[in-house]
Amino acid sequence: MTTEVTTSYDPLLRRIHWATAILFIAAMLIGLYCGLQAPGTSPRRELLEVHKSLGVSLFFLAILRLMVRLATSAPQGPGSFSPMVRIAARLNHWALYAILFIMPVTGYMFSSAGGYSLRYFWTFSWPRLFAHNQTVEHAGEVAHGALAYLVYLAVALHIAATLWHVVVKKDETLARMWPRASRNPT
Repeated sequence: MTTEVTTSYDPLLRRIHWATAILFIAAMLIGLYCGLQAPGTSPRRELLEVHKSLGVSLFFLAILRLMVRLATSAPQGPGSFSPMVRIAARLNHWALYAILFIMPVTGYMFSSAGGYSLRYFWTFSWPRLFAHNQTVEHAGEVAHGALAYLVYLAVALHIAATLWHVVVKKDETLARMWPRASRNPT
């Protein structure tokens, strides 16, 4: 009996990862830009529609990602990883997963309770579960705004760690998630 050694993540999970990364960075940059613009102005209003739609898309993509991740095996990290690197990587990954769920929820709370648009890419509107509730609106706004700093930190750490593995360590860490990575060693 042969044992298959997995050297990279499942192909579907890799595709979801890169789709998430692109949408996440777009939503993050749009949110940052809109935060610098005066409320109620154009193009802030229109960009916030895109930002919110991306957030909802990311929420559902995160659910799919978690389901695929739980159904597939993860490749073992390189043996050169110290226990501290393994712990730091695990913490950052869990922070990113949490962000993918919490940010859309707090954004929805803020928009729903504040009476703001809930249109999904100008096609249909999501139902309002918190219609005109100042407490929920304020909680959503404060949480979404405060957590944005955690987003910037977690994404920066994730990108910095990836660059560290590629440039300094020159190991196969990125290849495990790269779209065309091999599933088995050659």
